[in-house]
Amino acid sequence: MNASFVSSLSEGRAVYILYFPTSFRIHAVVVNPFRNKELSTSFLEKQFRDACQALGSVPGDLTFHVDYQTTVDAGSKYVQRMLLEYRQQHPGPVIAVIECPKLQDIKASVKALDDFPCVTLPCNARDNSYQALGWQATAGRTSMQRCAASTQWFNERISLSRYAHVPLGNFELDWLLFTADVFFSRALRDQQQVLWISDDGIPDLGGTYEGDTCFADEVIQPALTYPGAYRRVSVELKIHHLAVNSLLKSSQVDEMDGGSIGSFGNDMVPGPHATETDFDDPSLCLPAFQVLKQLIQRCISDAVSSGNVFADAILQHLYRWLCSPQSKLHDPALHRLLHNFNYGGIQAKTLDADCADGDNDIDIVSSWNIAECLPKATQDHFVLIVSEFLYVPWKYMREEIAKRATIRDDTSCTPSITVMAAENLEGQVIGYLCDQISNYFAEKLLKIVSDILHHFKGKSKFESDERSRESDPHTHKGDAALEFIKHICAVLALDQNVQHDILRMRKNLLKLVRVKEFAPEAQFQDPCASFTLPNVICSYCNDCRDLDLCRDSQRSKVRSGGARCRIVGSHTIVSRWKTHFCRWSASERGCTTCRTWSASDAGK
Repeated sequence: MNASFVSSLSEGRAVYILYFPTSFRIHAVVVNPFRNKELSTSFLEKQFRDACQALGSVPGDLTFHVDYQTTVDAGSKYVQRMLLEYRQQHPGPVIAVIECPKLQDIKASVKALDDFPCVTLPCNARDNSYQALGWQATAGRTSMQRCAASTQWFNERISLSRYAHVPLGNFELDWLLFTADVFFSRALRDQQQVLWISDDGIPDLGGTYEGDTCFADEVIQPALTYPGAYRRVSVELKIHHLAVNSLLKSSQVDEMDGGSIGSFGNDMVPGPHATETDFDDPSLCLPAFQVLKQLIQRCISDAVSSGNVFADAILQHLYRWLCSPQSKLHDPALHRLLHNFNYGGIQAKTLDADCADGDNDIDIVSSWNIAECLPKATQDHFVLIVSEFLYVPWKYMREEIAKRATIRDDTSCTPSITVMAAENLEGQVIGYLCDQISNYFAEKLLKIVSDILHHFKGKSKFESDERSRESDPHTHKGDAALEFIKHICAVLALDQNVQHDILRMRKNLLKLVRVKEFAPEAQFQDPCASFTLPNVICSYCNDCRDLDLCRDSQRSKVRSGGARCRIVGSHTIVSRWKTHFCRWSASERGCTTCRTWSASDAGK
C-alpha cells in the first residue's frame, strides 16, 4: 500500500495533505497565522472528485478532515502525530509518496517519515507561490489535483521499476536521465568497458585527460538568417526523433560526407607509446558510441514491438540526456560526435507531383517584439501599419488571380505561358504596392506622426514603461515620433522590391520631425540583442530547447510556469558567462604565435 504526502510552503503559510488510499481518508492541515478559515471538507471533496474525473478515474468514498494551525511547527507536529497513528493502525509495508519543494526540510521536521520508504514525486515550484488573498482555496485545489494524480503516478512508477529492473525507491527526480544512465552503464559493462561515472558533468577518465574542460560542452549551433520580406512561401518544420535517426544512420551520413567513422577503431590501435594526442574525440568515444547505438536499437524494438511507453520516452529525450551535465555518464565527446550527424533534410516534390493535402486552417500570430521597444502609445500604430503592409498586396494578388481564373481557358494553357503570367502578376503586385506606399501608407504615416507629436508635445522625453527605458542605451529616447519612424521604416524596408519607395517616404517623415536623413540620430539600430542558451532544460516538465534570453517572451522561457525553471536558467547563464570569459581570457593572454600561456599568465 502507499500513502501520499503533499505539502507547500510560502512565507509562514503552508498546506499539508495526507492521502491514505487504503483507509479512504484525506487529512488537510492548513497553517495560517491570521486564523481565517477558508477550506472546508465539502470544498476539498468537490475538488478531488473533479480532479479524478479529469484524469478518467473513479473516486472512492473518502473521508475528509481539515485542521488549522497557526505556525509551521504546529502543523509539522500534527502531521507527525497522524503518521504515527497510521503506522500503528497499519503495521504492514507502506510506501510514502512525497511531493514537496524541500524534502530534507520536511524529513527534519516530520521524523515519522524516516519509518517509511519514501518515493519523491517532482514538485512544481509554482505550487508554493501563494497570492495575498484567496490562497487557501487555490492551494487546496492544487493539492487535491496532486493527490488524485499520485495514484496514477505511483502505478506508472511501479511499471517503470519492473521495466528498468531498478528498486522503486532508487529512482531520482529526473527518472529519464537516471534510467538512461542505468541502461547505458549495463550495456557498457556487458562490453567490458570502464564506466566514467561523474557527478560534475566531466567524465572521470582516470586522470588520463589533462586538457581544458572549460569548453568541453561547446558545440557549434549554426543559425542562418536572411532578412527580407517573403510573401510566397513560409515553411515551419517540426522534426521529431532527429537525434535517434542521426545515431542510427551515423555510418551512412559519415560515408556520404566523405569520412569513415568505422575506420578509427582499425587504423588507430593504442600502442605502448600512445599518448592522449594520438587520438581525436571520435576515436576515443567510438566504442561507447557503438554501444549507445545498440542500446537505442533495443529501445526502438521495445517501443515498436511491445508499445513500451518508457522506451519511447527515452528515445524522445535522447538528445537531452546526451547534452545534460546532470547525467552521471555525460560525455561531451559523445555529444559532439552525434552533433556532427544531427541534421535533417527535406525532399522537395516535383512540379507535376500530385498534392493530396488540402488547405488547412493555419493560425497566424503577428508578434513583433521590436514594437515593445516603443512607447505604449505608438505600439498599436506600429502593428497596424505592418499588418496592412502584409495584407494589402496579398489581397490584391488574390483578386487578380480570381479575375484571371474567370477569363482563362485551361485547355490552351502551356507551362511557359503560366510562368510568364506568374512573373507578370508579381510585377503588377510590386507596382501596386509601390503606389500604395506613395498614396496610402505615406499619408497615413504622416497623420500618425503628427498625432504622436501632438500627443507628446511639451515633453522632453516621452513617458514609457520601464522596459522601453532600459531596452538599449543607443536608442534616442528624446523623441517618440522619431523612434516610431525609425522602427516602422526599418521593418518595411525589409522588402527589397520597394526599398527605394520606403526610403523616400522615410525622408519625408523625418522632415516632419526636423531630422536630417543621414543624421546620426536618424539611423536605426536594432534594440533586440541576442543571447542564446543552448539545451536549456525545464526542471519540472523536462522540456529541452534553445532559449534566447533577449528575444523569447516570458511565457516561452517558463513554459510549465515553474519558478525553478528561472533558477536553473540563472545557473546556466552564469556557467555560460564563465565559459565565454575563459575563452576571452585565453585569447587575450595567450601568445599570438604559439597559442600557449606562460606560467605568469596561467597564475593570473
